[in-house]
Amino acid sequence: MQNYPQYSSKQKWIHWLTVILVVLTFLLMMFKVTLSQYLGGIFTIYVLHKSFGMLIFVITIWRFFVIKRQGVPDGLPRNQKLQRILSKATQGFIYILLIIVPLSGYLMSSRSLNIFGIISIPAIDMPNETYLLFHKIHQVCSYLFLVLLIIHIVGALYHYFWIKDKVLQSMLNRN
Repeated sequence: MQNYPQYSSKQKWIHWLTVILVVLTFLLMMFKVTLSQYLGGIFTIYVLHKSFGMLIFVITIWRFFVIKRQGVPDGLPRNQKLQRILSKATQGFIYILLIIVPLSGYLMSSRSLNIFGIISIPAIDMPNETYLLFHKIHQVCSYLFLVLLIIHIVGALYHYFWIKDKVLQSMLNRN
């Protein structure tokens, strides 16, 4: 196995915190009926879902600043052009969707956004058709996001098990 450059500790924290929040946000919607019995009702489920979504949005903006300041390690060989294109495109679209999905989630609601019961962001007054458009964007982009995450995970596992390089380890640890 080769020695690969590492992501910074800050980049690793941002990555794994985003993973945890995305999984929690997804699980809240997948099991909202069951979880609502344990978390105080469906209203609480939606408050948590929207709050996690806005947290993901803010962390993603922070991630852009960190990437701009620190850059990202270049772990793939230059001669692997197709692999590099697929990797960069997948990551790029994931970043874009980490912005679009929470933003469209906020814009699809005609109600104020209550973030963990601490902050309230007023709703934007729009025609009903516009709310419906943002709802469709939120749905479609959420499914596209899920597909890209699966591709991202499969790619990391492919590198680990088949290519046997340290691309996956560059986001895990320094060993």
